[in-house]
Amino acid sequence: MSNTYTNHRIPEAKLQFTGVNGTYFNESAFFFYHNRSTSSNQDQILYTRVRLKQQNDKEVLECLNSNGIAYNKIGYDVNGRHEISNLASVVHQGILYVFWTEDGRIHYVTTTDGKTWSGSNQLPYSFIRRTQFAALSVQGRLVLLGAHQADSQNRIGIVYQDSNGVWRIDANTNWKNVKEVCACAYAHPDGYFDIMVGVVTTHSNLWTAIFRSDIGVDYGTSCGLRQIASKHHEEYDGRVDFLGIEAGTIEGGLQDPSVQLFINGWHRPHSWSGYKNNQMKTYNILTGEWSRAFTRTHGHTKYPTWVYMGAFQYFVPIGTNGEMRQEIWLYMNYNDENVVKRGGSNLVLCRYKSDVMKLVMKEEEKVKDEFRALIGVIEGAPPYVTNGSTRSEYGSTFYYGRSSTQQITISTRFQMGSYMQAGASLPIGAEVSLKFSAQHADHSSEISEITRHIDKTIVPIPGENSVTYVYLTPHVVCTTYELFDWKMQKPFGIRSYVFHTSKADIDFDVLPILHTYTNHPNTHDYTTFVHRFPAIPHYADYERSLVLDVSWVPGETSAFFEKKTSTVNITSSTVSGEISAGYSGIFNMGGNTSFEYELSHSSEVAEKIGVKLDYPYPRAGHPEDIRKLILRMLMLVPDPDQIEACYWIPKDKQNQRPWCVAWSILGVKFQDS
Repeated sequence: MSNTYTNHRIPEAKLQFTGVNGTYFNESAFFFYHNRSTSSNQDQILYTRVRLKQQNDKEVLECLNSNGIAYNKIGYDVNGRHEISNLASVVHQGILYVFWTEDGRIHYVTTTDGKTWSGSNQLPYSFIRRTQFAALSVQGRLVLLGAHQADSQNRIGIVYQDSNGVWRIDANTNWKNVKEVCACAYAHPDGYFDIMVGVVTTHSNLWTAIFRSDIGVDYGTSCGLRQIASKHHEEYDGRVDFLGIEAGTIEGGLQDPSVQLFINGWHRPHSWSGYKNNQMKTYNILTGEWSRAFTRTHGHTKYPTWVYMGAFQYFVPIGTNGEMRQEIWLYMNYNDENVVKRGGSNLVLCRYKSDVMKLVMKEEEKVKDEFRALIGVIEGAPPYVTNGSTRSEYGSTFYYGRSSTQQITISTRFQMGSYMQAGASLPIGAEVSLKFSAQHADHSSEISEITRHIDKTIVPIPGENSVTYVYLTPHVVCTTYELFDWKMQKPFGIRSYVFHTSKADIDFDVLPILHTYTNHPNTHDYTTFVHRFPAIPHYADYERSLVLDVSWVPGETSAFFEKKTSTVNITSSTVSGEISAGYSGIFNMGGNTSFEYELSHSSEVAEKIGVKLDYPYPRAGHPEDIRKLILRMLMLVPDPDQIEACYWIPKDKQNQRPWCVAWSILGVKFQDS
């Protein structure tokens, strides 16, 4: 088995010999470490960000940011509990979290862009000070695992955020003498989602355990993780300090789905005299067996160190079709006093080639009706007068798009982003196991400009009192990738489904519900519209809503919004629902899966929304006939803070913010007036 693919030292990172933690986020690797200063009385969490790039046909490690400040604590007592102690990081639902212990509590900060950090948040729980702990994102749930004191014993504490966002803790009383904890999540080809946990005890012994996730299956109040297996690695008794662990095959090793365990220690006492190289073992997920110990011989990460370390998955694009190779990066402090000052440290890492996500299928399908975005509501044809005529060629007409281009900009982001399916199991949020899918979820967020020629006219229909719904109907592309071993020969039965939009259609539905609207209007009775809206109503956004008054006198009258003066912008609309079993094509993944995307649409209404009034002439000798009518056409854009009052928006569409074309008659003049 190949010992390592390549080794790196990151000289820009100025870290002390206190341990390091890392994770993959926004197409790059983030490394977090402490910087303590007794002179300035500061205890900081710093980070260095690097990424792989091609340069002159050579792969290099580029430093994007070095020694940035994620958190700065003023005032600490290194001999007491008021120091920042040990770090754990994780990406959860697109947000990077960094956790640590301080003042007897767990704290964390977050970032969405890797540059701007939140303030410190505190949890009401703690892990034992100066012990390694792990942070995971498991089926939509944040989970921390570490050494926690309960019943006067060092247990495995599982701190988690429940479905209501409340932080809780479970103490696993089957464990004692727990000191250092590391963990990784992985998808089992049989359809399970498991967590491999590595434990170093207070006696420097090594144990591993498998916890199975019941999140989404068992909706009880517990953390949703149950232990199904454990193993005492007796050959390491008294010899282990810290661990790193990550899922994936590695080049030259097994081709079955695997977990890699990196063992830091393997010597006593803590001195360079008589040290032995760090070791590693591989767990075969299919057989449930651990390999023999393997001594690591290459790079700086072969040397033992006495501070915590770790491993994570990094993704390297292959070609242009979205395929990626996973690498496992093992990182740690390396204390070389010939290079750095005494008490300082180097940040070193080695890379292993690992699993590959290969493209196996791409499909496109128009979303089902329940997933369309309602972008507009039209209160039917404009009200009209007959002046006693029964001829059908007279009346009123509403134009939407009137033989010109309706331009809609869709900024679509699928909140589901991507899903994984392991074996015959239901699709589950990809963060359970492979960060590959989350990476592609970011990439699938794109802006498309959709241009359609629309020529929609609405005229009164006898006996009907209807409204017209205007829908935006995206076409969704599903790209399917499958996980293969490092050699790209053996599929693991684990698929990732990545979604994005490619284009959109405009659809119209007609519903007989106009009588349920404000003032119970009736297209065939103009009096129900008189003084209905003397002004833009309070629940509409005054700045973005549009008003056009049209005066009719005998003869045909037409009016349209002026070119380039009227634009309706709707932002932060949301469409959501459930994909149910039995859907054909891209959605035929089984089970019920939440489907949600966000969009914004900007409708250019220049010369595209208008009205034509062609009423019969008033009759001689009929003073009740109308000789002049002023019709107000309103395009109402909802005020986001008053959605409930917007009568045209159905309850299940309130997140979609559709505009409404409404009618009001400001005044009429009869022949005798």
